[in-house]
Amino acid sequence: MTEHFAVPAAAPAPRPLALPSLYAGDTVVQAFAGGVGAALAPAEGLLDRLDQVFDPWVSPSGCLDWLARITGARIEADWDEIQHRTAIALAPWLEPRRGTRQALLREAEEIYGWTLKVEDPGGVFTGAGTPPDAAAVIVTLTAGTPETQTALTARLTRLVQAHCPAHVPFRTEVVVPS
Repeated sequence: MTEHFAVPAAAPAPRPLALPSLYAGDTVVQAFAGGVGAALAPAEGLLDRLDQVFDPWVSPSGCLDWLARITGARIEADWDEIQHRTAIALAPWLEPRRGTRQALLREAEEIYGWTLKVEDPGGVFTGAGTPPDAAAVIVTLTAGTPETQTALTARLTRLVQAHCPAHVPFRTEVVVPS
């Protein structure tokens, strides 16, 4: 965790604290001020590059989990670093659009490189019990191999769950290209 707060290698020497002229000849106060300046140098280095900490494309990898939390980015445990960074960069755009077809399609494209087919019959189901399959949103992905179909289906289902409103039934399908 110290990686986030380390002073860059090219950081300037710590600045001495400005003291009133009354203490100019006091070596104890000068030494104390020098120690305080040295202690504050890492924080000054961090503040000097704060814009880099908040930019997901140049932020240290140790800051990514923190950035994901503060941006509300949806992150999965098995994602690589590029997917993490993409999700964090995409989070501000997704937040007001979550629950829309547009957001689902964009996240699928940018995070996974998928092109999805979404069939939405529309309408409102007002009956009790389980809505008929005809009322469900169907999201289809054409990708993978028979060996990866189960894993892709689980991943696609998690993605659709993140975007589909709770009251809208959905079904996911992964079709293996022939």
